[in-house]
Amino acid sequence: MTHRYAPADADALAPLLRSIGRELEERTTLTAELERRLTELRSSPFLGEGRRELEAELALQRRELRHCRAELQALGCSVIGTTPLTIRIPTRVGNTRRSRMWQPRRRARS
Repeated sequence: MTHRYAPADADALAPLLRSIGRELEERTTLTAELERRLTELRSSPFLGEGRRELEAELALQRRELRHCRAELQALGCSVIGTTPLTIRIPTRVGNTRRSRMWQPRRRARS
């Protein structure tokens, strides 16, 4: 089923997209860190402890990233960029198909 949102309905997705987006960003950051640590461990002469735990945690994070993307897909949305996170929302105005891009707002640092 293809979703096409009216502009107001697309705007109403913002809180949900913010939540999914935050999870995507956090899990992506953690995945990169786990991959880095695992690469270091594999190149170390001390392969031992922690490798299996890292691999299991990495598999978990990758699975959860897939779930986040599947949740977006169920909404009809898709990730089109990661730096910054950019999500495409299919919209319609009358019979015309459009897209709206959503990015999380960044808080100003104090």
